[in-house]
Amino acid sequence: VESVRQHGILQPLLVRPLANGSYELVAGERRYRAAAEVGLETVPIVERELSDTEAFQLALIENLQREDLNPVEETEGVLHLLALQLNLKAQEIPSLLYRLKHEAERKSDSGHNVMPNPQLEKVETLFCQLGRMTWESFVKNRLPLLNLPKDVLEAVKTGEVAYTKARAIAQIKSEDSRKAVLKQAISEDWSLQQIKEHVK
Repeated sequence: VESVRQHGILQPLLVRPLANGSYELVAGERRYRAAAEVGLETVPIVERELSDTEAFQLALIENLQREDLNPVEETEGVLHLLALQLNLKAQEIPSLLYRLKHEAERKSDSGHNVMPNPQLEKVETLFCQLGRMTWESFVKNRLPLLNLPKDVLEAVKTGEVAYTKARAIAQIKSEDSRKAVLKQAISEDWSLQQIKEHVK
């Protein structure tokens, strides 16, 4: 809001025309809300003809560019984008990514050149466009987040604990012990090293 008050809208909002003559906001909701709050009557827009899928995809990409996105939201967003790209359900993507990673490792071990995989090419292209991390890094570091116990996952979502620390805490099998360590790690702001030592 303060940025919009001082400088106005620096990047146009993306909209698409609807059949009834109105427009749907595709990307730029936070800029739009800030503009409304400071009383701007007009905002710059870019109008594009987009299918529902294209609009959803652009909205997801815009959301993934946010600075304040937590790792869980980012992981879920990437899974939804991959699902759109590959025409699959979001819950099917983790097993596909693990399979692709396994195949890639097998190929590099054997040294054989195998036929290109169109699914892998789409995955690599998407991660290249996002510019956040490689797909291999996503599989190794982000997919495990989805298997965290609910209380630990919630602490990551709210930003109370970093996901690297959360993964270490999640290794504690006893639910009561894990909850106690999670609470103490948050309240005393333990480092990752302190958490690892405590878990050990």
